[in-house]
Amino acid sequence: MRFFRRIKKRTSDAHFLALDIGTDFVKALVCESAGKKGRILGVGQKRQKLGDMQSGVVTDIASVISNCHSAIREAENISGVSTQKMILGISGELVKGATNTTSYIRQDANSKIDLAELKNIVHKVQWKAFDSVRSQLAHETGYSEIDVKLVNAAIVDVRIDGYKVTNPIGFQGKEVTLSIFNAFAPLVHYGALQTIAAEIDKELISIAAEPYALTRCLGHEDGGQYGAIFIDVGGGTTDVAVVRDGSVEGTKMFTLGGRTFTKRLSQTLNISFKEAEEIKLAYSNDNLERQSNKIVREAMKIDSDVWLSGVALTLEEFEGIDVLPSKILLSGGGSHLPEIKEALESREWIKSLPFSKKPQVTFLNPKMVTNLYDETKLIKDQQDIVPMALANLALSFINEEQLLPKVLKKVVRLMQM
Repeated sequence: MRFFRRIKKRTSDAHFLALDIGTDFVKALVCESAGKKGRILGVGQKRQKLGDMQSGVVTDIASVISNCHSAIREAENISGVSTQKMILGISGELVKGATNTTSYIRQDANSKIDLAELKNIVHKVQWKAFDSVRSQLAHETGYSEIDVKLVNAAIVDVRIDGYKVTNPIGFQGKEVTLSIFNAFAPLVHYGALQTIAAEIDKELISIAAEPYALTRCLGHEDGGQYGAIFIDVGGGTTDVAVVRDGSVEGTKMFTLGGRTFTKRLSQTLNISFKEAEEIKLAYSNDNLERQSNKIVREAMKIDSDVWLSGVALTLEEFEGIDVLPSKILLSGGGSHLPEIKEALESREWIKSLPFSKKPQVTFLNPKMVTNLYDETKLIKDQQDIVPMALANLALSFINEEQLLPKVLKKVVRLMQM
């Protein structure tokens, strides 16, 4: 049990909340921004009931809201801070993201790009990318296009006549090429989170796609040749994001997570889900005696093979990638199972995928999120990386100084209405 400091809560514009609403847990972090760096002052979590979420999607709004309040209250009590701003994460099988590259041909190549023209270029390019990805998602999911909502967008690359720039203002040239990452979700899923956010009653910094937040958490977003596959194994889903040459190629999810393994154990041992979860955790921590360990391992092996097939199929869906990054970064509570890392380190599954060499598998750990310092010492391992990634993303939004992201943000607001 955590003991709370009984002091009068303070607040300032520098304080904010990062809220991760997962299938198994709601996790809350109270943070303080100090320029591009931040400090974690409070940590809270509340376990969700089995009927609260399914495959990352909210199924009982009232119960989830209650769980959110509990996690937030714990984090704010520990920190002694009352937050007024919040970033909220979104994931689930139907949350999809993709980077589209679109070119705009200017009428007068000799004139310098000014703010008005830049706004016009971003608006036209983003709508084109938006229509393309929205149409693709509608086709994949069976939802109509009007039922698909833009979650968040980010500019990953800007070029003028092939020359890479960070701010096009003042440049001359004929062709402006923008690469924009867009994340989408079905309206019913996005709307549920908006309802929850309204009930929590804090100023919303952003609703952000959690796999995208993960790709930004290591400080490599401007890192040129940096590439990795991020795999987050949650309770109900597994999120996959691919980064190549420092840019997010896309994000995808599939509905296999930690609960799948717990259900298998429950059926194999003919015990309750709760008992199976306790045994699974004991097994993950290597706390079972030898015979029990063998029985659990055999049960886990069946579903780890199925899970690995899900990873392979998901990576196959990333079209146009000639070579996949040879680094895999694992996070999420479900990744504690030893079979997860073992499966990824096997050789057979990569044969059908465009890897140039056998990928190295590493767990993400809190110290790798270099922009955040955990003053609470309560964040231990990869299961708390997602709320940290959300907090890190919030820092970049709060301290956004570049002109181009600000222009895109205004366009996105128009598109979300």
